[in-house]
Amino acid sequence: MDLQELIAKKRSSLRSCKTVVTDSLGNKCEIEHGRVKKLERGMPFVIDEKPDLHVASIVPGLYLSSQDPAVCSDILKRYKIGHILSIGVNISEKFDDIRYYNCDLLDLPESNIMPSIKKCVDIIHANRKENILVHCNAGVSRSPAIIIAYLMTMMELSYNEAYDIVKIARSCIKPNDGFVKQLLKMHLSVSYHNISET
Repeated sequence: MDLQELIAKKRSSLRSCKTVVTDSLGNKCEIEHGRVKKLERGMPFVIDEKPDLHVASIVPGLYLSSQDPAVCSDILKRYKIGHILSIGVNISEKFDDIRYYNCDLLDLPESNIMPSIKKCVDIIHANRKENILVHCNAGVSRSPAIIIAYLMTMMELSYNEAYDIVKIARSCIKPNDGFVKQLLKMHLSVSYHNISET
């Protein structure tokens, strides 16, 4: 049996499977045995049906989460949150007894994180005594990157030391590669007042 016959035999023994493809406009199709079948149009994104209500305590007075706890009154009361810093997200529901702050930042490797660090470090530092929750959409890239930068500047930690503290508290974090490169370039001896906006 030559190689081509062996491949054909193996291919014939494979189980059939269906692949569903959704494009950026929500058009869906199913592919099976090379045949394409159009399906009912849906949403162009995956709907998150399981809220992430985990709130991670990083250091006293500083908390990290996804956007879900930021709109849950019971959770905010449990952690006695007095301030919420939203990174790149505008939350729809706000409560009268909480002060809100926003920082625009796209979760793209090419986004310059340095201006956001300066702004957010000041906000966090001014409000830790009254418990501040920092969140982005998923609590995986943007808000952890900001908190890592805060720990680096205020506690004079290396990137790896700050990352480990945040990772232990919230295991799903994964700042994008561009943010990591910028954080690694931060000089430990530079105070947060002197962070360059380059």
